[in-house]
Amino acid sequence: LQPRCQLLAMAEASMRTKLMAGAGMVCVSTTVGILYKASQAATGGFKYSTMSAICIAEFVKLVISCSFHVLDSSHHKQGVSRLFSAFATAKEQLSTRSVLQIYILALLYTINNQLSFFVYMLVDPGTVFLFKAASTMIVATVQCTFAGKTFSMDQWKAMMLQACGMIVVQYDPCKGAGVYSSLAYTCLCLSTAITAVSAARNEFLVKTYSIGLNVQNLVLYSGGVFFNILAFVAFPNPNSSADIGFFDGYDNVLAIGVVVSNALIGLVITAVYKYADAVVKCIASDITAVLLIILSTIFFNLKATLTLWCGVFTVVFAVHLYIDASKAAPKQEPAAAAKASSSKEDKNSNADDTAGAADELKEIIGKADSDEEECLVKR
Repeated sequence: LQPRCQLLAMAEASMRTKLMAGAGMVCVSTTVGILYKASQAATGGFKYSTMSAICIAEFVKLVISCSFHVLDSSHHKQGVSRLFSAFATAKEQLSTRSVLQIYILALLYTINNQLSFFVYMLVDPGTVFLFKAASTMIVATVQCTFAGKTFSMDQWKAMMLQACGMIVVQYDPCKGAGVYSSLAYTCLCLSTAITAVSAARNEFLVKTYSIGLNVQNLVLYSGGVFFNILAFVAFPNPNSSADIGFFDGYDNVLAIGVVVSNALIGLVITAVYKYADAVVKCIASDITAVLLIILSTIFFNLKATLTLWCGVFTVVFAVHLYIDASKAAPKQEPAAAAKASSSKEDKNSNADDTAGAADELKEIIGKADSDEEECLVKR
């Protein structure tokens, strides 16, 4: 009974860790959504280079990941410098194939980041996050198809209800069409698809490859720096009509806020993948979307209607349903473990019974031998 209680406590602690990771992502993501919209110029576009903003943020994350790896005590050796042991450990863990796989993920992030800036010029922050929340079901489908992960029927129902809620929010009954243009929805669909693939691929890399999390991050962020510099040099700025230098526009506190928030969100997402999963990330995105919808109606001219709030309620309700379904799922593991423990105790009991029977047999044989010897003496 005691091991079973311990397993239940561990399951509850795991759920608390997942919820804390998701809550941290909600806070940072909400800040990112507001800053992306608020930092735009009044005439459209951005007064700073969006490629340089992401490049600087990736460089900050690279420095942080390198520091974490150097300070990690797990690879320290007596009489060897921290830098040398950190470099040697990273070299042992990495291969050409693994670096290439991580750089492909960095390229996907680079494309999606610039596409996100463009989308923010077309729609409000709440719509961006609500539309991306559709990747919950896409990520789950990808994980079921390629990673063999399973979800309960209650979890699938919650995800389907989320999708219905998002459709309600985006549909304008007066126009009989979506709230925004077809270009906006096309870009949102493309961004959602890239996000879903990146999410599933990132979770796979973090949990499958035998590479330390800090080492994997520093390779990922170095790829981000490389691809964003390459894009800045080789391509025109897609999110501004004017030619802007690499460090232009950072006298604005909002532009600096975009860099800082992007630096933080990468670390938060990594924590979500490490201690939760990609689906929890998408659920956190749903909650962020609801908060940003509310803020968009106040600050970014989104029209508040009864239909919109019904959709918001549907999404929130679906989030609670999914969390309840997730809480119920881990209870099966302790039960299985308890069953295995019970089976093990039965095997031990059977083994003890077998040993006892063997002792009794030896005693009978020994007694028979003793009687035989006694008969021989009498003869």
